[in-house]
Amino acid sequence: MSIKRDISWRINLVFLLLCGMGVLIFGKALKIQVMEGDFWRKQGASTTRIDTIEGDRGNIYSEDGRLLATSLPIFELRMDMRVLDDSLVGQLDTLAACLAGYFKDRSKEEYYQRFQKGLEEPVNAYLFIKGDVNYDDLPVVRNFPVLKYGKFKGGLIIETKNKREQPFGMLARRTIGYMRENAQPIGIEATYDAYLRGTQVPRSMYRVGVNTWVPLFDQFDTEPQNGKDVYTTIDVNLQDIVETSLRQALQLHGADHGCAVVMEVKTGKVKAIANLGLNEQGQYTEDFNYAIGEKGDPGSTFKIAALAALLDAGFVNDTTLVDIEGGKKKYYDQWMQDASWYPYDTITLARVIQISSNVGISKLVDQFYRKAPGEFIDALQRMGITEPTGIDVQGEPKPLVKKPEDKDWSGISLTQMSIGYEVELTPLQLLTFFNAIANDGTMMRPYLVNSIKDLNTEVLHFKPTVLKRQICKKPTARKVREIMKSVVEAGTAKSIYNPKFSMACKTGTARIAKEDQGYRPVYQASIAGFFPAEEPEYSCIVVIKSPTSGQYYGGTVAAPVFRDIVEKYYSSKTKSHKAINQTPKEEMAQVKLPPVKNGYRTDLTAIFNQLAFNQKSTAENSDWAVPEGETDTMKLFSMKVIDNLVPNVTGMGLRDAIYLLESQGLKVRFSGQGQVVDQSPLYGSRCKKGDVVSLNLN
Repeated sequence: MSIKRDISWRINLVFLLLCGMGVLIFGKALKIQVMEGDFWRKQGASTTRIDTIEGDRGNIYSEDGRLLATSLPIFELRMDMRVLDDSLVGQLDTLAACLAGYFKDRSKEEYYQRFQKGLEEPVNAYLFIKGDVNYDDLPVVRNFPVLKYGKFKGGLIIETKNKREQPFGMLARRTIGYMRENAQPIGIEATYDAYLRGTQVPRSMYRVGVNTWVPLFDQFDTEPQNGKDVYTTIDVNLQDIVETSLRQALQLHGADHGCAVVMEVKTGKVKAIANLGLNEQGQYTEDFNYAIGEKGDPGSTFKIAALAALLDAGFVNDTTLVDIEGGKKKYYDQWMQDASWYPYDTITLARVIQISSNVGISKLVDQFYRKAPGEFIDALQRMGITEPTGIDVQGEPKPLVKKPEDKDWSGISLTQMSIGYEVELTPLQLLTFFNAIANDGTMMRPYLVNSIKDLNTEVLHFKPTVLKRQICKKPTARKVREIMKSVVEAGTAKSIYNPKFSMACKTGTARIAKEDQGYRPVYQASIAGFFPAEEPEYSCIVVIKSPTSGQYYGGTVAAPVFRDIVEKYYSSKTKSHKAINQTPKEEMAQVKLPPVKNGYRTDLTAIFNQLAFNQKSTAENSDWAVPEGETDTMKLFSMKVIDNLVPNVTGMGLRDAIYLLESQGLKVRFSGQGQVVDQSPLYGSRCKKGDVVSLNLN
């Protein structure tokens, strides 16, 4: 019995001890959780953390596989001033001198002041020294005083980051775009970000030393996937040609900004797109995507849309005669005037487009659509002009095309729209229309990306997309192309004619509206077309805003860029050059008579007689004449000179222009050399003796 009692006593004692220990453990846990919780959580946070690991961002390539954008590692230099050995403090001034001499971004004193602040209480454990350090710089930096002792004695901390680089610099930079913190993402980088960015995964990290962290192997132990690669439609060689030609023109004419786009006719692929604006430092940079995001009055390039509407409806043909009334006509209370004076009144529709007669095209649109202006708007809608293109980057606005039911529709809206005013399009939207004309009436959606790839595996492929199967009849598109070709051969773009490369285009000059201030003498020069003219491969548009050199016509400012693009592109294509012995020599074609400036009739007749040119003249009763050379005959037309009206001296040499103007009692100022390409005031303006006429020569 005593044994049983003894065992029971011992069991109870053990039970009480265990209960006591349980109470103590529970109490301690409660104390840690409630009373000391914040303290221990801070201690834990100082030794562990959850990082986010992100896969590498994908690359962007040109169509032929050249790298346009990639992510490169860059480094950030910092110092832990807490572990800096006391014996090294005296070497900080030498380190400051080394950093200043190598990076040349700040002075030795500035670096040294930064070190001194880092030594102050509390000692800085993460002092920033230098950002954007390249991999090649690291071996040099690691040999600098203090830093050569590493992180435990010299306090060196090297942080690795990724930086987006574009190997071709400014080339198509705005179109390629970027993704930045505190900035609106733009371009291909923004549109295709879901494919380009890698996946993000969490990873537990454990601190094993001062600012030294190692990953823990836990449930987060997964590797992120890298982003996919984007292959664009951009042709780097053509992009370089376009951007160089545009920059040269902007610099030559002192323009505010401009853009140029080249598109593949059959597919809608954007092969080159350049956007350059003048910055505060006087340099042209890719500051905004003007081609896609800036809309405005297209000017005379829009006459091709009016032409296509008239031809497609069967109202006219290219031989339809139009009385341009001397280049001046009044609609309601507004005068419409041609940019230049011509020595004839009744001309064909083809000639109207060649010389870009505002009066000619507006009279036809007014004649056939005045009673039903909505039919003209319907025609524009059928041609796809009233809707955005839907290009695969952000920022495209909707075109502005007025309708008769709109509040701001007026009696002159129809005629103004026919010449490219009271309608607003982006350069790309207008080019898409011209591309459809080149493509026998089939409108293609412009696009910038061919495919998405994961390494060498194609994930997504983008095919050409038809926006409108037929914007006009095929014969209409072909007739428009013929007329546009004649613009280069005998019209406002004849200065860019090259017998080796056939081109078809339409020039445009528009006065730019400044918000509510109306139309000021600020101009936009443009040209749109395609090449080769017979079987177009590429369409192209060039727009130059606010030239300040004195020249502002599309034919003299924008057209040379168009020609430069065509000539440089085809000169780089070996298939465009035929061997000299490939075909038998042809008989020499009859030479066309050379161009002759407007001038004094008697002088012109004497020269033609001396050169034995055949002559036809309707200017016997006029002192001044306008010559036009045909294949074998030189024609002379009368130039009217009316008292108290500014005479037209466009096309004259300086001597004759000064003589004629001064004979009317006017004073002359001029700039440039060659023949007169622009005069102010315009011909036909009222004048009095002593008024000044400014001439621009080229």
